[in-house]
Amino acid sequence: MKAVWVWLAVGLTALPIGAGQSDTVIRAGTDEVLLDVVARDKKGAPVTNLRAEDLTLFDNGVERPIKSLRLIQGSGVLAAEEKRQALQTGTAPAEKPLNPLHEIRLVTLIFNRLDLNARQLARSAALDLLKNELPQNVYMGVLVLGENLEALQAFTNNRDLIRKAIERATSGKYDEFKSDSAQIQAQMQQLMGPNSGGDSMGEQLGNMSTGGGGSGAGGAPDSGLAADQAMAQMMYNTLLLTRTTELAQTGRAAIYGLLDAVRQQYRLPGRKSVLFFSSGFGVPQGMEETFKTVISTANRFNVTFYSIEATGLNTKALNQEAVSQLRDATSAARQNMSHRGNGSVTPAMAQATDTAINAGKANTQDTLANLAESTGGFLIANTNDFREPLRKVSEDIETYYEITYNPGIEKYDGSFRKVELRTSRNNVRLQSRAGYFALPASVVASGTVLAPYEYPVMQALDTKPLPKAFGFQAAGMHFRGPAASSLCDLLVDVPLASITVSEEKGSGHYQGDLAYVAMVKDAKGTVVRKFSKDVPVSALSSQVAELKTSHFIANEHFELEPGRYTLETGVLDRTNNSVSARKSVFFMPPVEAKLGISSVAMMRGLRGKSDSTTPEDPFLMADKVVTPTLSPVLKKSETDSMSFFVTIYPNQKETAKSVLVMEFSRDGQVMGSGSPALGAPDEQGRIQYVATVPTTKLEPGNYRIRFVVKQGAEMAEESATFTLE
Repeated sequence: MKAVWVWLAVGLTALPIGAGQSDTVIRAGTDEVLLDVVARDKKGAPVTNLRAEDLTLFDNGVERPIKSLRLIQGSGVLAAEEKRQALQTGTAPAEKPLNPLHEIRLVTLIFNRLDLNARQLARSAALDLLKNELPQNVYMGVLVLGENLEALQAFTNNRDLIRKAIERATSGKYDEFKSDSAQIQAQMQQLMGPNSGGDSMGEQLGNMSTGGGGSGAGGAPDSGLAADQAMAQMMYNTLLLTRTTELAQTGRAAIYGLLDAVRQQYRLPGRKSVLFFSSGFGVPQGMEETFKTVISTANRFNVTFYSIEATGLNTKALNQEAVSQLRDATSAARQNMSHRGNGSVTPAMAQATDTAINAGKANTQDTLANLAESTGGFLIANTNDFREPLRKVSEDIETYYEITYNPGIEKYDGSFRKVELRTSRNNVRLQSRAGYFALPASVVASGTVLAPYEYPVMQALDTKPLPKAFGFQAAGMHFRGPAASSLCDLLVDVPLASITVSEEKGSGHYQGDLAYVAMVKDAKGTVVRKFSKDVPVSALSSQVAELKTSHFIANEHFELEPGRYTLETGVLDRTNNSVSARKSVFFMPPVEAKLGISSVAMMRGLRGKSDSTTPEDPFLMADKVVTPTLSPVLKKSETDSMSFFVTIYPNQKETAKSVLVMEFSRDGQVMGSGSPALGAPDEQGRIQYVATVPTTKLEPGNYRIRFVVKQGAEMAEESATFTLE
């Protein structure tokens, strides 16, 4: 009896309906899980005669029946049972040709910060992959990861182009690759055509033909196939994502770059592999959750990492760097003990705690192994000869099983679900991914990437009724941006009195943590924008009272097409794990060459312009920035005035001046109105106006203030409401 080694790749993914037909569509995997399985005997040879009854599958500790088991091998695909029967009868198996969409196989080569020796080894290893013809439907792309993720070759099956990209990736300097990447980005945008701004994979795949995988100009697959456009969209969006990623030192750069590389791979089903050539990297303090996000995203999008440590045979102890860092931390700690406030404090003394924490993370090979083994791949290290392990990688790509099953998920709460695969065959050892995270169906279908802290928030947004553990406000506001664009400003306002802060072991230092997720959905329910952030809250004991009167304000501005949108927002108090969520509707009016007015924002104050302030910020006024607030309730005893910010957009073709009328009403009764003078339009053709209203003579009640602007025969208006107690 042969022993079998099984490498398991798992993730909620897209499943094909009507494979091989021109009207192929993709259905989100809301109630099925697709697993890629590579089987080997004890000698390492592929095993191609597995049956469904040979396997027992457990999801979250519960046995689940296997719905289908298919073998994909070389240029064809067939049910495993058909394969077994053909072998028994000695007849040729009735192989079906590979579906050019579902059985597509993507291989991404990423070269990460390699020194001269490592580059030579990585070049030799990568070129070994190209000695044979690429199997049908296998496409390779080449990326380099330095301070940023850059593309040297878009996905193609042209071996000459791949070879040239590999040679360049292992010979050029990392700062030379930006021009290559920019050129590929332009090519991908051209390949995607006039709909490149869209994100609807379903539309692309609906136009897919059933033809072969021929090559078009530049070595890219035939642009007539929708799969080609999906691959182009994937590469294009990867480059856009990495442009906006804040990369610092090596570990952060590697983690963010890898996240950018995998987060677009939801666009295509099929087997997806990343060959990561690296000298290794550590996970810096504070980046642990982001690294977990890389792994969970890969698992969910069916991406397997093969980590290739390109340093070769290394006589240096793997934990030598860790020992060195720990020794430095210990020395600095001794200095702190003897320092006792006398003399200057050295950087090493100030950073002693951080150094000790990072010391345990300096074994960079462990990081590479964790990345690979957690996603169903394996680590290749401590060798100068990569031919044999890479041969196994090639076999994994070319020959594998697909298993589908129903996981029986009753609640998509973002929790981790362990997957275990067993076999009834003797002398069998199984190795697989640890499992996957149960995420809401809408998130899986859209390919949205979630950080670990986002899971409970997403769960809350799928709950009816929405949880309201504490109060907060969120809104989408409309402005006009440069070149008459439609600009949205998204605000989240959280009173910090709602967030739990606790003292750290009698230190007098109080800590808390809030996180938020805000998603903008269009009229069809598609997520068009998503923002999220984890926000540590800290204060000394003398500052806690003041902290409790403060607000956290998140402010994001971006271009958004006119239309009706739903804003879904959730806030998590991470200390006590309580969540509040809310949903609201807002409108983005069409931008026309006529009189207009922005949303009205209540002001919390003004702050100075900083280096991070962009010219497009709609709250930027000369050298000051308006700090808005959404708090609808004001206490008369705590304030003697309130201010409102609004922007007027006069019709440039109209000679008449703009006139503003402000009307006050309380509990539905109009109290009065006024018409303050407006200044001249600025160089952008707008009038920014701040209205300050005294509250000393106002009685408690519910108020509404209308801003009505007139210019000739045109009129536009907006309003704001508040409660005075």
